Amino acid sequence: GIEANDFVLNQIIKRRVRTLSGIANITVMLKAFGCPGKCIFCPSQPGMPKSYFSNQPAMLRAVRNDFNAYQQVKARLNGLKAQGHDITKIDVRTAGGTWSSYLDDYQEHFIKSIYYALNEGEGDMQDLEKVNQDLENITLEELITINETANSRCVGLWIETRPDWVTKKELTKLRRFGVTGIELGIQTTNDKVNEFNERGHGIKESIQATNLSRQIGLKVCHHLMPNLPTSDMASDLQTIKDTFNNPGLKPDYIKIYPCMVVPYTKLAEMVKEDPSIHKPYTDEELYQILKTTKLKVPKYCRIIRILRDFPSELVLQGSKKLNMRQLLAQEGVKCQCVRCREVKDSNFENEETEFEIIKYDVTDGVDYFISIKTNQSDKLIGLVRLFLPNEKTKNNQFLQDLDQAAIIRELHVYGQQKTLNQKKYKLKSHSQHKGFGKQLMQKAEEIASQGKFKKIAVISAIGTRQYYQKLGYQKADTYMTKQL
Repeated sequence: GIEANDFVLNQIIKRRVRTLSGIANITVMLKAFGCPGKCIFCPSQPGMPKSYFSNQPAMLRAVRNDFNAYQQVKARLNGLKAQGHDITKIDVRTAGGTWSSYLDDYQEHFIKSIYYALNEGEGDMQDLEKVNQDLENITLEELITINETANSRCVGLWIETRPDWVTKKELTKLRRFGVTGIELGIQTTNDKVNEFNERGHGIKESIQATNLSRQIGLKVCHHLMPNLPTSDMASDLQTIKDTFNNPGLKPDYIKIYPCMVVPYTKLAEMVKEDPSIHKPYTDEELYQILKTTKLKVPKYCRIIRILRDFPSELVLQGSKKLNMRQLLAQEGVKCQCVRCREVKDSNFENEETEFEIIKYDVTDGVDYFISIKTNQSDKLIGLVRLFLPNEKTKNNQFLQDLDQAAIIRELHVYGQQKTLNQKKYKLKSHSQHKGFGKQLMQKAEEIASQGKFKKIAVISAIGTRQYYQKLGYQKADTYMTKQL
C-alpha cells in the first residue's frame, strides 16, 4: 500500500474543522417515542423525535438508517473516514426527545448498539439480524471492556434530557452506560416565561439537575432559548446573567436556540389566531442579544452553538440568518469562551505557555478551571475541570466511588486530533500527545491535595481509561480513582 503522507493528508482532508478540537463528533438520533414535555414552541413532526425535522442533516442520516443506532454510527464512521478524518477518538452525542423518558430496554439496546459499531470500526455494515443476535448474547459491560482498546474508542458520551427528569437513580444508570456529559433544556431562568410556554418545570428543577450532574462529575451543557413568547430583551439578558452568577447553574457549555415559530407546534396555531402573542426579534435585536451573551460568557464555558439550524423554509417567524457567528466575528466581537480560544492547528512551538487557574463557587463546593495557554496569543491548549465537593456533599455521595473524593470532570487537549493508530494516519498535532494532559492532571492533583482530599476520581470515558491507568489511576466501577 501507499505510505501515509502528512502533506497529502493535509491537502485532501475535507471539513477540516471537524477534528480540530482534538476529537471527531458523531450524533446518533433516537426514534420517536413521544415526549413528556408539552412546550408550545417545540415541533412534533409525525414519525420524528420531538423538536427535530426530517430535513435536518443528522435526521436525514437517521431516517436513511431507520433510526438504528448501529447503522447510524457505522455510516458516520465511514463518512468521516472517506473525508480523510482520523476516527480513533469519537465523541458521541445522542439526540431527540427526552432521553430519560425512553424505556429502559430501548436505552440499553441503543447504547449497546453504539459500542458494538465503534468496536467494529469502519467498513461494511453487517446484517441487522446478526447484529441484534450478537447484542442479545453480549452484555453492556463486555462491550465497554472491548471498547477500552478498540480502534474507534468512545472518548465522550452525551445525552440530552429535561431537568425535571434528572434523579439520582437516572444518573446512576447514565454512569453505567458510560455517559460523561449531559445537555439540559433550561430555556430561561424566568419562571413566568416557562409557565406561559408550558415548559413543565422551573428554575428550581434546573438548579437541582445541574447540581446533581456536577456532583457525579458530568460535564453540563445548558440549552438557552431567548425570544420565547412573553419574554423580552430585559428578561433574556437577565437569563444570561443568572446563568453565570447563580452558583446553582454556571454550566461548562451552552447552546443558544432563539425561539422560532415553526410548523407542527402549538405556538404556530396560537400565533395564527392571535399574532400579538409573539413578537420575533429583528435580526438587529437578536444580534445584540448574542453579542451581549458572547461578552458575558466566562473563560470556563464553551459556546457550542448560537442558532438552531432549522431549514429556512420551515421558519414561519424568527430569524433566518444562520451566519450570526461569522457576523459577530467580522464585527470584531471578541469572546473569551473555550471555543473561541482553542488553539486549533496553529503552531505555537516558539511561544511560552503558562497555567491559568480560575476558581468559582458552585452550590455544592468549588469548581476549578485549570488551563494551559499560550502566553502572547492567549490561545487555549488544554483544560481540566476539577470539582472539590464541600463537606456535606463529600459525605453524602450516592455513588460509592466518589465518597470523599475530589472529582475531575473533564480533561481535554485541543488542536488537530492526534491518532491512536500510528500505522494508518500521520497527521501532525502541535498539541496532542505532548505531555500537556499529564501536566494538567498533576496540577489538578496538587490542588486536590492542598484541599485536604486523600482521593481523586476521574469521570473517564471508556476510550480514555488506558490513558489514566498510565497516570496511576485504577478502575473502580465506572470511575478511575487514585489515592493522593
